Amino acid sequence: MTVSTEGLVGHGATSFSERIVAPGMATVAGEGARAGFGLLFAAVYGLGLGTREGGAALWQHAFGVPMGLASVVLVGVPSLYVFLSLADAPISPTAALSVATRSLGVSGLLLAGLAPATALFVLTIDSPVVAAAAGLVGLVVAGGIGLVHLLEGLSRELRQASPLVRSGGNAALAVFSLFAAGLCLRVWWGLLPLLGGAP
Repeated sequence: MTVSTEGLVGHGATSFSERIVAPGMATVAGEGARAGFGLLFAAVYGLGLGTREGGAALWQHAFGVPMGLASVVLVGVPSLYVFLSLADAPISPTAALSVATRSLGVSGLLLAGLAPATALFVLTIDSPVVAAAAGLVGLVVAGGIGLVHLLEGLSRELRQASPLVRSGGNAALAVFSLFAAGLCLRVWWGLLPLLGGAP
């Protein structure tokens, strides 16, 4: 069975992962596919975390990990876009969509890559505190790198704005980064049993 990525950006990309993280705008369907793959890859990391407890915890973690990332894109990014639009920033909805889905793809790919090692670690370590810390490190690293991609992409769009708008936009991005990190961590803490969330 082959997975079609025809709608994704591509632009010279030769591999599946390159198509997921390539900058630039694809079709709306392609951007949706990129976001979907990113969330699916994040769920793989969740399955790795869930191996410590097994059973229903597998699916709780597989649901909870991508929900943290999705909450930032679905709640935070639209609010940020509205604010930047009101400040007359030259960012189109399609550009904001592309940057957001690319950040999801980056975080998802990183989480999927970390999943096997994390699963082995949380399954074999005795201390639940150390296991939770190891799982959290992977989440923070992948989520942080995805956030950096999101901020860089939006900052790149602001380069064509006037100095005043650019300064205000960059300040808004700084505030957004704190909001995004807090929201994501709050969702993970609330949904992931490994971190003390819902059983």
